[in-house]
Amino acid sequence: MSAAQLVASRKALIFDLDGTLVDTQPDIRKAINGALSDCGYDGMGDDATVPNLHATLPVILSAVMERLGIPESAMEPLRLAYIKHYRAQAHAGSEIYPGVMELLKAHRARGGIMAVCTNKNRADALNVLERCDILPFFQYVTGGDTTAHPKPHPAPLAHTLQQLQTEPADAILIGDTHADALCAQTMQTGFLLHRAGYGGQAALDCPNDAQFLSYSELYA
Repeated sequence: MSAAQLVASRKALIFDLDGTLVDTQPDIRKAINGALSDCGYDGMGDDATVPNLHATLPVILSAVMERLGIPESAMEPLRLAYIKHYRAQAHAGSEIYPGVMELLKAHRARGGIMAVCTNKNRADALNVLERCDILPFFQYVTGGDTTAHPKPHPAPLAHTLQQLQTEPADAILIGDTHADALCAQTMQTGFLLHRAGYGGQAALDCPNDAQFLSYSELYA
């Protein structure tokens, strides 16, 4: 079954956010660099890849700190500074991937339902989706702070399915990282890999039902 056929066959589409619906890395990198500067540290390069973008904020910051040789004692000041910068930026540098809007409109037109299941803080996720003018398409948004455990733990996806009143077999998770793949596998929900996202080889090494590089492949 092709990626487009797989999407058309499912009642519910559940999307990851960062690297799947929206390219948020520029804003995340900018906020990290602002936090590092506030706390007296050198920043990452403008083209540097932010590590662990599939994870929650503390895990992302911890990876950055390890890369730059910053002691763990700086975590809380950096976290608070990051939140200040990220929210002040108003997600100005984040953009939906080409073709996302067309897919959302197509799935809604055929009577489907949609949700977001992300490891981003829920309040920030809602803000990003609103800023990108796609929040109204989603019946529910699960954030990294909605359940006790983030992805790859199955709890966020289970919660999302419950909110949609949908069985796992009637849904598919669309994501870009191994965390998404493993979460879907545990819940026995289909998984569609966005290869243009942030997952890299670790995502490619995980099982998936189909892959796509461009969203145009999903509604052609």
